[in-house]
Amino acid sequence: MRAGNHLAVVCLFFGAAFAAFVSGSLEQRLGNLFSFGLIPAAGFYAGGHILGRLLVFGVALCDMIVARCFRYAVRLVSGLVSWAGTHVSNW
Repeated sequence: MRAGNHLAVVCLFFGAAFAAFVSGSLEQRLGNLFSFGLIPAAGFYAGGHILGRLLVFGVALCDMIVARCFRYAVRLVSGLVSWAGTHVSNW
């Protein structure tokens, strides 16, 4: 999210500078400000928040998968130990 916010601020400054220093009518300058400043800034800002939420979801999902795999591994090892114990005691 932080990178999206920083890129949005950079786009706003670039769009404002581009609109201020490139010659043209007021409509062209406003078009440049929207095209090179506000629209990319909104995209970076929204993209940063969406990717941030996806990363949080991915971390939670990975934690859940790791917990289930660990439970399965513990169950498998305990079953293997009990199976080996019964065969060793019978031997």
